[in-house]
Amino acid sequence: MGSRRIAAFVAGLSVAVVSAVAVLDAAAQRSDDVAAPKPAAGETLVYADFEKADGARAVSTRGGAITITSYQESDVHKTTTKGVPSGENSPERVHVKAGDANHLGKIEFAFMAPNSWAGATIEIKGQPDADGKAPADDVTGYKKISFQLYATGAEMVRVEAVSRGYGLDMNGGWPKLEFKVRPGLNTYEVALRSLAVPAWVEAKPDPKKLLAKLTALNITAFCEPCRPTQGILLVDNVTFEK
Repeated sequence: MGSRRIAAFVAGLSVAVVSAVAVLDAAAQRSDDVAAPKPAAGETLVYADFEKADGARAVSTRGGAITITSYQESDVHKTTTKGVPSGENSPERVHVKAGDANHLGKIEFAFMAPNSWAGATIEIKGQPDADGKAPADDVTGYKKISFQLYATGAEMVRVEAVSRGYGLDMNGGWPKLEFKVRPGLNTYEVALRSLAVPAWVEAKPDPKKLLAKLTALNITAFCEPCRPTQGILLVDNVTFEK
């Protein structure tokens, strides 16, 4: 989606666009014997541009599910999320302007207190499930992930590389990078070498081995600690680049 169209959308939200590129260059255990296929050769792999849908549900560029998840410390003070108006557990695909075919992915969220930590996540699978399992991609040939992002209600956002079903399964603690959100809609770049496993994870997987079996990317607005707040997370053009 063109930067002029994106700017027009944000202007419609009465948000000042900051035309800066935030380069976040802060260097993804066991794996199956069968190597994950490398995506078709090219300088970029467009992982999700929110131009495709399966009914009301947003899907990634190659048809993988895009879903919403949330978490919080206290089950009494749960994080709430809202995506597509039909109630499907997927981001709403919003137009830049009336009559424009281009889209961004949008979720709304609310954090409650007291909570030491909470978050709202857009999870993007690169490919549709096959036989109940998400196919993996080998993205080790790329150097960075770029995307456009706008957020209110959260000062921090986390990007995580996920691999499920290929000997790297964990309940959490995926290789990640966290960064402070800038005002307005911006383009961010995350160097793959900067993704690191959290310090609290005891059995740390090798991030590079995980990136060789990538099944999804998580983009999460989060708070640590939290105060009662409502917010919006907009994402577009999630792309691996060389």
